[in-house]
Amino acid sequence: MGEHIINNTQDDLLIGGGVPQHLKPKPAHLSAVLSRRNFLTTTSAGLIGAGVMMSAPQSEGAFFGLMNDKPVPGIPHAWVQAKGSDVTRYARYILSLNLRNITPRMVLAPHFKTRGRTHNSLPPKAYWKKMAATLKVVDRMITRMGAPLREVTSAYRSPRYNRAVGGKSRSYHMQNLALDLQFRGVSPYHAAYVAKQLRKQGAFKGGIGRYSSFVHIDTRGSNVDW
Repeated sequence: MGEHIINNTQDDLLIGGGVPQHLKPKPAHLSAVLSRRNFLTTTSAGLIGAGVMMSAPQSEGAFFGLMNDKPVPGIPHAWVQAKGSDVTRYARYILSLNLRNITPRMVLAPHFKTRGRTHNSLPPKAYWKKMAATLKVVDRMITRMGAPLREVTSAYRSPRYNRAVGGKSRSYHMQNLALDLQFRGVSPYHAAYVAKQLRKQGAFKGGIGRYSSFVHIDTRGSNVDW
């Protein structure tokens, strides 16, 4: 059986700028929301005047906890349901890299593939930052080629999933250092050529693999071609 990504119904997808529709405030409720806000403002002012205040650690903790769980544009709600809040946190980390041409959804999609009955997974948290260098190289490739990324066909692979797809026993995909990529209107041959140019100019040290339908890029720290 081939690889596939979990199917999502329309209700599962993040819409309208990435916020699930059921989480958006309804226009009919706006007046109630504003009234409640005015009430809270007035009440808080009264409490402060009386010398009663919420402790700073509690309020800050609640605030940052809410921010960490905020949905990320383009990430299906079904993905979060399937693998938990780390989906959102990893997506927010990718957002923090300020990539010009690569979205969190592009990077996360391969983590929801299956081969037979074997499901891939997110990388361990300790591996999240390892992907940054490779993503930045690919981002530069896209800018230089002037061709958009069509698909990340493979990113991190769990050891079990790596075996299921026939990956090498020491694959850099298992270290979250490698990406397999397809570009729109650009052949794997030309994509590999551009990657080699960047590597020659000192942009990175790593592996460049050219296949019939995709190109492999990794930032292992030593230069290898195949």
